[in-house]
Amino acid sequence: MSRELLFYRESDGLIATARIDTDGRFGHLADGKLASRWTSIVPIGRELLFYRDSDGVIATARIDTDGRFGHLADGKVSPGWTHIVPIGRELLFYRDTNGRIATARIGTDGIFAHLADGNLQAEWTHIVPIGRELLFYRDTDGLIATARIDTSGRFGHLADGKLSSRWTRIVPIGRELLFYRKSDGVIATARIDTDGRFGHLADGKVSSGWTHIVPIGRELLFYRDTDGRIATARIDTGGRFGHLADGNLQAEWSIITPGLP
Repeated sequence: MSRELLFYRESDGLIATARIDTDGRFGHLADGKLASRWTSIVPIGRELLFYRDSDGVIATARIDTDGRFGHLADGKVSPGWTHIVPIGRELLFYRDTNGRIATARIGTDGIFAHLADGNLQAEWTHIVPIGRELLFYRDTDGLIATARIDTSGRFGHLADGKLSSRWTRIVPIGRELLFYRKSDGVIATARIDTDGRFGHLADGKVSSGWTHIVPIGRELLFYRDTDGRIATARIDTGGRFGHLADGNLQAEWSIITPGLP
């Protein structure tokens, strides 16, 4: 996996790219400006899908290993998708008000291809990719379900369960997951196997108030948008948390993409 990140400010389209090394050190790469008001930016390989939920406008682009941005293609899909989740080269689109889903694929040339449509349960608040598997979580009551999307965009249910409620972030790190509660900094780690079975690993506590937690390989970037505070950490395959470094960036970034493969 490459180590680059894209920072985007929705209000004016400002962007910056950066790199986090395996010791958690932050390095700035480049700055630029895009259209404002993109509501989702989703990595697919080295390509990115930009989506605006009000009208369904999309664009694709690529970030190279030096952090340089290159536009690829434009298009339009349905408006109102609340979640867009990458699974390899495929994407799951989900609307939490009615459970509607669609799957699609983005080629390395940035061209969008629709695959399939369907319906799931409504009101999932988090959808997290782990390999070809997905974890669905509802923060009001802790309900979970796991599923798989194949390379043709077909959806297959795997398992159901229940966890603690009110987790605000669920972040994948390999086959492991970090659960974070913003109000008090409580964390937990777990693993989802390829059959969709959930296994708890460890518990802990970090600072409260982080607004973004972004995976970069086995490392994590924690960011607070009110003041630009950052911290980096590592989760090992046993779910153990290790702090790496602290720093400060510009405040008010609204979207930070995960590390690009």
